Amino acid sequence: MGRKATDKKRYSDKEIRERYIVKLMVYFQNNGIQHFSMSKLAKELKVSKTTLYNHFKSKDEMIEEAIKYKLSIIGEYRSVLENITLPYTERYRKAILFFCVQTFDISSLILGQLEEEYPRIWRRVQVFVRNVMLDLISYYEIGIDIGIFNKNANPVLLSLDDQKFFDLLANDDTLKQKNIEVLEAFNHHFNVKFNGLIAPEMRKQVSDKANRSDA
Repeated sequence: MGRKATDKKRYSDKEIRERYIVKLMVYFQNNGIQHFSMSKLAKELKVSKTTLYNHFKSKDEMIEEAIKYKLSIIGEYRSVLENITLPYTERYRKAILFFCVQTFDISSLILGQLEEEYPRIWRRVQVFVRNVMLDLISYYEIGIDIGIFNKNANPVLLSLDDQKFFDLLANDDTLKQKNIEVLEAFNHHFNVKFNGLIAPEMRKQVSDKANRSDA
């Protein structure tokens, strides 16, 4: 009787459980989620398998809780993107830089394994990604409405451009092969998006040529 009460208390300790969830995400980021060994995991976390099973009913629950935790952290970008005390483009810079740094930790290996073997958890990731795109579309639409962005800009295409950049970060091997850090990659993306590719001193010349061509 006493043993059952102890087990129940350990399982309901949210603070301890949350600490394990953080460690689980780190482990999965380093080792992937496919056919992971409970023995190796317990050794890495310096606990027994019994202790882990006191907090999680199954391997699937461990993976799901770790992914939910990571998505909740990444999702904090939204509070910055909607922070009206910041200049409009600074809201994007700070929010999406945070988003990129956090998502850079999630390897394409984990995402691929989720899609193949854990479709229910993968759908959670897909919903999250769709919501990110909706947030960005809304951000660009408002920016156009209040005159921050060019009125001819297309919010959907702008958000899709961001999505392509996020996909590049997820495939971190590409950046590693070129010795490009995530901060460098983001700064390039941000500067081209908001400052343009054409040097300021050349913009009028390029614009004049374009106008003559249209005529």
